[in-house]
Amino acid sequence: MRNRDRNHTRHKARGRHPRRPLRGFTLIEVLVAVVLIDVGLLSLVAGSAVLIRRGAEVRAETAALHAASDRLEVISSTSCATTPLATGTAFGPSGVREDWTVELGPTGTRDLRDSVTYTIQGRAHSLVLRTRISC
Repeated sequence: MRNRDRNHTRHKARGRHPRRPLRGFTLIEVLVAVVLIDVGLLSLVAGSAVLIRRGAEVRAETAALHAASDRLEVISSTSCATTPLATGTAFGPSGVREDWTVELGPTGTRDLRDSVTYTIQGRAHSLVLRTRISC
């Protein structure tokens, strides 16, 4: 009888308790998660490279704008008798070239023009500022 009771309890235990789901992740779930994380990290790296490159461009543009603005300010602070007509060229750091002209405008004014050419990653860019001041 003992043997029969043991078999009965084993069979009863198997029938009563359904198989519990296994804990953890499947291999496919892990692979999908790794791919998604890789895509996210690669996009972050690409985005930061674009930001660094754009930051260098903005610094060069700002330096060119500052140089042109300074030149126009110096020319406009001089009297009309001192610089009635003038042209000039200057070379700055990192291959920056600056060309300016002063021309007499209508009704006692001077037209000032300053063109700055600078290079970013092997490509030339230029910036032109113009203004008219009275004498």
